[in-house]
Amino acid sequence: MIKNKKIKVAVLMGGPSSEREVSLITGKAVFDNLDRKKYQVSLIEMDKQSKFWLKEKEGRRLVDFVNKDRNKFDVVFIALHGAPGEDGSIQGMFDTLGIKYTGCGVLSSALSMNKVYAGQIYFINGLPHPVFVHLKKDGWKNYRKEVLGDIKSQIGYPAVIKPVDQGSAVGVSIVKSEKELTTTIDKTIKLFPWLMVQKFIKGQEATCGVLEKNGDIFALPPTRIIANAGKFYDYKSKYSKGGSTHICPADFSPEINEQLQHLALLAHKALGCSGMSRTDIFVADEENESCGCDDGCNETSCHQTSKSCHSNKLYIIETNTIPGMTSTSLLPEAASKMGIKFSEMLDLIVKASL
Repeated sequence: MIKNKKIKVAVLMGGPSSEREVSLITGKAVFDNLDRKKYQVSLIEMDKQSKFWLKEKEGRRLVDFVNKDRNKFDVVFIALHGAPGEDGSIQGMFDTLGIKYTGCGVLSSALSMNKVYAGQIYFINGLPHPVFVHLKKDGWKNYRKEVLGDIKSQIGYPAVIKPVDQGSAVGVSIVKSEKELTTTIDKTIKLFPWLMVQKFIKGQEATCGVLEKNGDIFALPPTRIIANAGKFYDYKSKYSKGGSTHICPADFSPEINEQLQHLALLAHKALGCSGMSRTDIFVADEENESCGCDDGCNETSCHQTSKSCHSNKLYIIETNTIPGMTSTSLLPEAASKMGIKFSEMLDLIVKASL
């Protein structure tokens, strides 16, 4: 009897982004937990100079995806965080070379990684998202007065400043006055030339993952996040030991938990995601009234969601196309609450890409 051939999976981790260290942890966890009965697993590290190194028993060697290694793997499991792994760049390379890979494609990756474009997609689809103003370095230099006027009239204070194309809360600040905002923008825009200034939502942080099985997407149990190491779920809270507490399933009302799952599915669809995603959502306090979805929205429903957005005041913050993948990360943690083991979750992600 001939045994089924194992699927050759290359786990790609590392990269040059500010989230490199997190990616190395994710990649190692994925590598360790892929079922060796089903997969022949290799580990590839992308270094800071964007070279690809295949780890072998004898050491390591450069990977030649263009020529000799193009057909070496059945699928690449992308465990990169930040650019170029999460913004569509690496996906474009693999598409050009005809190499299969896990997760979202070029367009959905690029849209999801860019907070401005993702925000506009949310609004177009009637999904609740905090109002924002965005600015680039030249605009801030030449039209500072006008930008400050827009922020004052449209956003108010406190406000949240974010780099448009970074993840893991890198470069995020909360400011309480125009003076603090100006100082923070002057400092942050030197590192990140495109910034978003967003309405601050006072409330509780939540997240909800989405996976795919046999072509159908489904939502995982939502998680309420309590930041222990910072004022919000920042880099330190995300990745330091004891930096945050995860309550999964979330201890909101059943109605809110259902809405969180519904919004996660809608965000996944709106951005054209595939395989997996995790959408971060705020459950706002009562005094927050504007969901930012303009026309057609009234006090009981948000026009395309068919779910209440003002009564429970839920705000989509962002959608992550390559969530963290350690055993204690939010996506595997939520999957486990549905009885899906880490290795089984990885099976679903790999199968969705083939």
